[in-house]
Amino acid sequence: MVSQNVATYEPAKQTRTVLLYWRLPEEWAEVLYQWASSTGQLNTILTFYDITDPPVESPLSNIPIPLLRKAITILIKSNRAQTIAIPDGEGVRFFAQAK
Repeated sequence: MVSQNVATYEPAKQTRTVLLYWRLPEEWAEVLYQWASSTGQLNTILTFYDITDPPVESPLSNIPIPLLRKAITILIKSNRAQTIAIPDGEGVRFFAQAK
C-alpha cells in the first residue's frame, strides 16, 4: 500500500504502522484550501486545532495532524499557504489566489 502511495508509514522511519489515505494528500490540500476560502479564512492565521476541530463540522474535522501537515506543505509549495510560529505552537495562513 505504501509503494502504491495509498498509505504512509506513521511515524516515519518505521514499518509497523501506517496511515491509510482515504484521500491523497493532494486531494486533502484542495479540500483544505476550498474550506479556508469558503469559510472566509483567507489571510487569517489558524491553528491546527482551528482546522481539525472547527465550530461547525467540516470535511477536515478530526483529520490526522500528519496528514494535515502534508496537505499544508502541498499548499505552501503552490504559494497558497504559509506556516507561522505562534505562541501555542504552529499556525497556517492561506493566501487568496491571484486571478
